[in-house]
Amino acid sequence: MSLRIGINGYGRIGKTVHRMLVGANGIRVAHINDKMDIGLMAQLLKYDSNFGKFNAHITFDTNYLIVNGEKIVVTNFINPNEIPWDKSDVEIVMDSSGKFKTKQALEPHFKSGVNKLILSCPPDDNSIDRIVVQGVNHKTIKLDDKIISNASCTTNCVAVIIKVLNEAFGLKRAFINTVHPSTNNQNIQDGYHSDYRRSRSVLNNIVPTSTSAIKSIKLIFPEMADCFDGFATRVPVAYCSFVEFTAQLNKKLTIDELNSVFKKYAENELKNYLEYCNDPIVSSDVKGNTHSAVFDALSTKVIGGDFIQILAWYDNESGYSARIIDLINYISK
Repeated sequence: MSLRIGINGYGRIGKTVHRMLVGANGIRVAHINDKMDIGLMAQLLKYDSNFGKFNAHITFDTNYLIVNGEKIVVTNFINPNEIPWDKSDVEIVMDSSGKFKTKQALEPHFKSGVNKLILSCPPDDNSIDRIVVQGVNHKTIKLDDKIISNASCTTNCVAVIIKVLNEAFGLKRAFINTVHPSTNNQNIQDGYHSDYRRSRSVLNNIVPTSTSAIKSIKLIFPEMADCFDGFATRVPVAYCSFVEFTAQLNKKLTIDELNSVFKKYAENELKNYLEYCNDPIVSSDVKGNTHSAVFDALSTKVIGGDFIQILAWYDNESGYSARIIDLINYISK
């Protein structure tokens, strides 16, 4: 029998994970909870501005979204303690609502017989059981961990880079700038926002702002608590990102030596998470790429042997959603 999962929050990540699981072996989306009505849900699954039209037969009735003949229960509850996951025999819930990010807020999901919960963003505090990045620290998950964060798309990219550099050369200090597409957390036109910069129109501006990856990286790599920082640059594109990673290493090296190490990891230990690229690509070229990081070998720079700048691309929806599915598979075993 297939593992039955529930999705709370049918936004960009919730829907992308669902798309990837249609027709997959061993995992079935059995229940979706979101405030939108079923008709809109069906429309947004079938037609997507980033991915295009979905090759699936999609219909709906009063209580079900029907995809390729499989009925998926749809509910519209606001609070986790109201969602009847047990009526759909859901074992694992992915909360991608962006609203519940602490243990206290997420625990009500378990009232309906759920075994595990995956948070598709970084938590707001240290109360949840684990925050992980596949290929980096996912093997630290314990059997009794119930609430597990998959960190963020940027964290997944950066953590892979740090793992390689730490193991191969050692890191003294590092700084990132993630050049990231606009999100629903920004304003289309100037208007109210708690972040003054994000209050400005996403259509007309390059917006420097914070990134949750900084806090997450320091939780995953505690040794970097005092030697890592960075920010995000939101740009008016819809899709795909890159991280500019600047660091001082403990060893001196050449561009070729640095690139060869990333190539080795991409072909071996991190082949499912890291891709090595030697072509002059741009953001749209990583659309649909399911790696956490695509290392841009043509952009590597080294000054003085130990001061480096590297570039890593990532599809901030497909790559991250693929890691969610990896995590579901991992904890279900």
